[in-house]
Amino acid sequence: MKANKKIFSAILCFIFCLGTAGSVFGIGMVTEPIVVDNILRGGEIMKTITVLNPEENEVFYSFGSEGGIEGWVTFFETDNLKEEIVKSTIPAKSYYDVTAKIKVPEGTPNGKYLGEIFVKKEAKDEERQGESSVSVAHRISREVSITVTDQEVIGIGTTMIPETYDLGQGQPLKIKIIYENTGNIVLEPGLHLKITNIKEEKVVFNAIFPYFEEEEPIRPGERRTMPVFEWQTVGQPEGRYLAEVITLVNNENFADNSFRFNIGDVVYSPDGEENSYLTDNKVLGAVAFVGGGNLTIGWFVIGGILLVLALVLAKRKRLIGQKGLDTQSDKEL
Repeated sequence: MKANKKIFSAILCFIFCLGTAGSVFGIGMVTEPIVVDNILRGGEIMKTITVLNPEENEVFYSFGSEGGIEGWVTFFETDNLKEEIVKSTIPAKSYYDVTAKIKVPEGTPNGKYLGEIFVKKEAKDEERQGESSVSVAHRISREVSITVTDQEVIGIGTTMIPETYDLGQGQPLKIKIIYENTGNIVLEPGLHLKITNIKEEKVVFNAIFPYFEEEEPIRPGERRTMPVFEWQTVGQPEGRYLAEVITLVNNENFADNSFRFNIGDVVYSPDGEENSYLTDNKVLGAVAFVGGGNLTIGWFVIGGILLVLALVLAKRKRLIGQKGLDTQSDKEL
């Protein structure tokens, strides 16, 4: 995924450079084909269309579809999926994302349907005379392949990102959840959260939460960032904890995620296991001061200083030993 984004960015930057060199390229768009397999009749899927305006002035662009998918596609602003658009203004030398909703009409037979989504520069009044040539130069398409089926496919990808792995006592654990619907039906995934105190090997929290009531269901192909989930740590002792997060669809496990986090200031042995707690605030303050306010960096700095001292002492010992050998050799001579 990250590699594809880098390739897309490189392509758009190349188009941008060509566009600034002259007026031939009046529009740019990522043209990798859109391939949708196993979509249900009556089903819909969302795709992001990225357009580039390389010109010195803002430009009006219109959007449409043709071929086997003509009439199946509607376009929206990425932050407003309720009001359909057919054209939009794109600022000079900038990228612009449009959400394309592809909806398969009811009664569509099973099979593969090929078509295109296109973006077209709208000519100004003074350009109408040469509209036939302008429309060819300033229109770009993206191929679309849709395979319609009557078999339901459930698929979901889940990413869990904690706000921080080091919590102060009483500070809530905050988790950002990102869902991606890789199936062909709308989903409302639930969440199973289990928290374990690693040192005591004790489960301190275990609960299942339904899908966020205020959120719309996640459409096929849609990537949705959910409201931040919070677990209150009040009353929990200092220590290292394991969070296990399971994504549920129809009460079945579909994605497992886990991560470790700390409550309070915990010291670890070299193998990473919890060793003991530092309760002396003065000691913690001194270590944090060495690390510029960061306790972990402070320990690394102290470790580095000790390592340097050890190397210096070892070198000094070797020099003293060598000097002793030299003195003994002189006496023998």
